[in-house]
Amino acid sequence: MPPPPAPKKPLFPVTPDPVTDHPIQPPTIIVIQPGSVNLRVGRASDAFPITVPHCIARKCPNVENSLPDDHMLLRPECSHPEAGQQIRAGLASIEELLQSRPTLAGSHRQLTLPRQLMAFNSQVPSEKTESQDCPNWTDVDKKPPYVVGEEAMYIRPSEHYRLSWPMRRGQLNVHQGPGGTLSSVLADIEAIWGCVLQDHMEIPLKDLKHYRAVLLIPDVYVHKHIKALVNLLLNTFGFGAAIVHQESVCATYGSGITVACVVDVGDQKTSISCVEDGISHKGSRITMEYGGSDVSRLFHSLLARCGVALPEVNLTCPGDVVQLQALKETCCHLDQDQSEISQHALEIHKPDKFVMKYNVKLGDEPILAPMALFRPMAFGLLGQHLIHVQGRNEGDADDPHDEDYLRQTQRQSWAGRLAGSKKDESEMSRETSEQNLSQLDDLTNGPLDEDSNDVPDVMSTSENAKSNRRVEDEEDEDMDDESDLHLMGVDEAIIHCIEKCDSEELRRKLYSCILVVGGGLQFEGAMTWLQYQVWQSMPAQMRLQLETMDIITKPKDMDSSLTSWKGGAILACLDSTQELWVWQKEWKQFSVRMLRERAPFIW
Repeated sequence: MPPPPAPKKPLFPVTPDPVTDHPIQPPTIIVIQPGSVNLRVGRASDAFPITVPHCIARKCPNVENSLPDDHMLLRPECSHPEAGQQIRAGLASIEELLQSRPTLAGSHRQLTLPRQLMAFNSQVPSEKTESQDCPNWTDVDKKPPYVVGEEAMYIRPSEHYRLSWPMRRGQLNVHQGPGGTLSSVLADIEAIWGCVLQDHMEIPLKDLKHYRAVLLIPDVYVHKHIKALVNLLLNTFGFGAAIVHQESVCATYGSGITVACVVDVGDQKTSISCVEDGISHKGSRITMEYGGSDVSRLFHSLLARCGVALPEVNLTCPGDVVQLQALKETCCHLDQDQSEISQHALEIHKPDKFVMKYNVKLGDEPILAPMALFRPMAFGLLGQHLIHVQGRNEGDADDPHDEDYLRQTQRQSWAGRLAGSKKDESEMSRETSEQNLSQLDDLTNGPLDEDSNDVPDVMSTSENAKSNRRVEDEEDEDMDDESDLHLMGVDEAIIHCIEKCDSEELRRKLYSCILVVGGGLQFEGAMTWLQYQVWQSMPAQMRLQLETMDIITKPKDMDSSLTSWKGGAILACLDSTQELWVWQKEWKQFSVRMLRERAPFIW
């Protein structure tokens, strides 16, 4: 008898997984969520992650030619000549919106004019009081080469350290200026993450081989950036294994929801994604470059408009920016019924152990600033680069059989099938053409063009080209052109993304469950405003089908800024996700190909 056939060899050899022999150990799993402002890191067994500012200050070797800091609030997109006019038009649109919606009492809001407050606020003196609740200047007498986290934000300007943020607008901060190369950004991330792991979590870097990492990535991601971060975790830090997953999907795990339109309003970007059963629909993802920091900047300008100058707040100083953001969180709201002029005590905590206090009067300023999230024109931002949708994989030398290769082979197969189906028709057409030309030659006694038989082949080539274009069109039908999009408010973006989903039943479920995460939209009354705006703008036939519309801003009474991180911790401990781990040995052998094989989303 012939021997039995040998078993088929898998494409990627499976690394022995100790999880199959030992139970899952959450204390050995590190969940990492790198944000534009805050880095959240913790064990999967922790109730809360460690949150540190995601920044680093490096000592300038040449004091005379030192580079400026990477500012938190100031943006070049706001420096165009039309910015002032655009901001005024946006504020006028917000005021019109506020007046159009009645209050709970049935009346309409009466707006307050800035000049009503200018006379009072301009005469308010500052009160200086001693306080122990103030940040301290960082001691750099030992001249360390770099300082990370909160300490990096409170270095005296005279010490000549340059502050930089390795992530901006949800992506790696790769730019054309000094320190903007991918290798420089990764070096900053390595220094920050290494300090957090050693100093805050007390894990020696040499012991990371006994740990595994869960990396949360943005919904709209850049493939080469994700590859670089996974390489940093597995090759540079030496983690034993890693899982990569999207923030929106992890948010559904953290809130215990299976189907939701996830709205992530962060400090610098706003992302919308429709998630169903652990899958983020690719065509429904959109990221816009505005968030909580833009609300803070607008609030600062509105304060100045009504006479509150706040000379102690310098928008180029990171410590003052933190103070301004604290004022925004204390004063701002989205409560339609708060329409009277009110007294506010604004406190500025300085590192010199004193507090500057201003007792001022504010009218509509606390609601106008966060309302700009629904009318982003008021931010004064301009540029098509502010909107992003998920792009295709640009290809990688380490993955020869990537998406581009599959697309090209599919196109060739399509063209081949079309050419085969046209073969018989072409032969019949050729015979008919030859007979007609022969008869014409007999009548005119003229020579027959030798290339006449090539006419059907040219037609076939044209059909093949059309088929190629047809394949490209089918590939692009679910992909938005960023140039056709405009900067949308949160409510408009929600409707845009939900309507990208094909199934009417799915759209109904998404409209009925909108999950808000991140810290940028956590204002009093935000849930009511968002529900009102989406309900007014959604398709009329969908309003007839909905029984309820739930806007979830604090799932399980949890801080919404921690929802995605908590979901990553839950994901890592599920038995069904243990096959998603990319092991260090596999990564060294197959590199980015492992993400195409193991990532729980279409790579």
